[in-house]
Amino acid sequence: MTRTRNNEEAVIIVEVSPRDGLPVVCGGASVVEKVNYINLLTQAGIKYVESVAFTHPRLIPETADAEEVMARLDKRHDVTYIGLVPNEIGCRRALISDVDDILTLVAVSDTFNQLSVGRSRRETIHKILPSIFEVTHKHKKNIRSYLMTAFGCPYEGEVAIDEVIQLFLTLSYMGANEIVLVDSTGMANPRQVKELIRRLLALEGRANLGVHFHNTRGAAIANCMAAYEAGVRTFYTSIGGMSGTPYGAMELAFGYWNVPTEDLVHLFEIMGISTGIDLDQLLRCVEKAESIAGKPLPGHILRAGPAWKKTTAPVNLEGIAYRQLQ
Repeated sequence: MTRTRNNEEAVIIVEVSPRDGLPVVCGGASVVEKVNYINLLTQAGIKYVESVAFTHPRLIPETADAEEVMARLDKRHDVTYIGLVPNEIGCRRALISDVDDILTLVAVSDTFNQLSVGRSRRETIHKILPSIFEVTHKHKKNIRSYLMTAFGCPYEGEVAIDEVIQLFLTLSYMGANEIVLVDSTGMANPRQVKELIRRLLALEGRANLGVHFHNTRGAAIANCMAAYEAGVRTFYTSIGGMSGTPYGAMELAFGYWNVPTEDLVHLFEIMGISTGIDLDQLLRCVEKAESIAGKPLPGHILRAGPAWKKTTAPVNLEGIAYRQLQ
């Protein structure tokens, strides 16, 4: 099957599974497994990887090996390695480890911010983030900012769109290079996504806009397509959809699964929209992740196969049809 390309409409995929999924879903993963996994992702053509989190080892012991993972990676000059930091101490650890981009956190909902970051939203904006931005800018590194609960909070319900816009403008003014709308617990719907994104893009801010949807209620892929149609070209996804429950969110039996990278890459590619990623190689990453996890992950394409690959037709189609009519 021939798939036409429109490179002007190409998308960027940011892979979050090494940071967001692997440490939790595959809690027993060794440093060697994490390093090999990240290297495998970059071999598939992924250019942006959330590699590690510099969180407190006592709070999240699965991420305590962040420095060692970064030190042992086969770093490629054409790949951006991203490190999440919750505070200035984590930021300084990340900068010493020579990550390429720093990832920060703030929630629209004050309750969610208190639970996930351990501070009020006001304190995060006026105290925590300024110190991170200052030291990061001194080291001439880029800053990506997660804007959590951008589409709703499980504790406070709906969030005001004007509050999202204000926080977006604040982060942009502070110097964020990219601001990511995070649907923290899967509350978004496509109409809401389009409305918010169109209003934000109309501001013509300096920061690039990305999206990160959770599939809690099965709407993540639909929300990705709504975001694309509204003008977003940067999508944060996870191999196999794996993720843990967002820190501060309510625990659910099935977790808060991310958009499976392979599912979204397949969808864009079959629509003729370039991702720059080798899907066959990407599926090897899914197999690796499932091997480390010791269980199947909720992505579809590994088992269903790409839509452009032919399957073998059953033998004796006439006989099958005849029997079905009996």
